[in-house]
Amino acid sequence: MPARHTKNDVYIDSNDCLTERIRVGGQEVVVHYDDIPESDITNIDGLRVTTPIRTVIDIAPDVRPRELARIIRDCLDRGLFTIEEALARLGQPDMAARKGAHLVRAALATGRPNRRT
Repeated sequence: MPARHTKNDVYIDSNDCLTERIRVGGQEVVVHYDDIPESDITNIDGLRVTTPIRTVIDIAPDVRPRELARIIRDCLDRGLFTIEEALARLGQPDMAARKGAHLVRAALATGRPNRRT
């Protein structure tokens, strides 16, 4: 489902999160407001960001199925998460109603993107 925009550029995104576009230092920044558990946060060069599996779950509704499979395969190839780690995160209660979680679960179930050799 496409994002529903309002004239103030505050909208509900495809994960049903409140989202807004703002300008910071001349750059457009998209801010998503969501309740993210600490287990989905990691630190990269001093910046708090979502873990790779959470990022994939969050972007899943906005990419085509083939692209989602490629993204998952790339994450597996790079060792960013394992299939077991992905399934464990997808099985947690807060993912039950999340559209991206259903899409990632389906992508893993259909062909289980394996690591390339």
